Amino acid sequence: MGFQEKSAWACLLGIALVFTVYFAIVFRSPTAFVGLFVLAVIVQVILLAVFHTVNAIMSHSIRKTGDAPPRDELDRMIELRAAKISGVILGMVVISWCIIAMFGAPVQEIALAKALDGAELSTTQFAIPLANVLLAVHMLFAGFVMANLVYYGSIVVSYRKLANG
Repeated sequence: MGFQEKSAWACLLGIALVFTVYFAIVFRSPTAFVGLFVLAVIVQVILLAVFHTVNAIMSHSIRKTGDAPPRDELDRMIELRAAKISGVILGMVVISWCIIAMFGAPVQEIALAKALDGAELSTTQFAIPLANVLLAVHMLFAGFVMANLVYYGSIVVSYRKLANG
């Protein structure tokens, strides 16, 4: 297994581990994200820094030259293909989120109008609960994380296909 593939595995597993825990907590309590997000980022950075340090020390080619192996044309093509796939996923997530937000806000307004018993509804009375807004933001962020998982997963799958013939 080469350096680039090990790096992709580390990123894939690190993101999956850290952000699975993050989203498991945040989707239960959307307002608890501020300190938790900072903690998740710090843990992610520490995990990846430790892995890449160990990977660099353990890789024979890096010990000899003192530098990571250069990316060749195959590595670039694998990363380009993975970026294309994850970009499509990210685009679908963002467009879906925008459509849900467009059609979800009027539903909130209609519910508010019914709550006011037919009184005239102005824009100053329209409000979306903070928990709903934070949940929507977390769902968009989950889409970004999912696109990253698809990116690194595509890289790993491509390298595994090459290794298996």
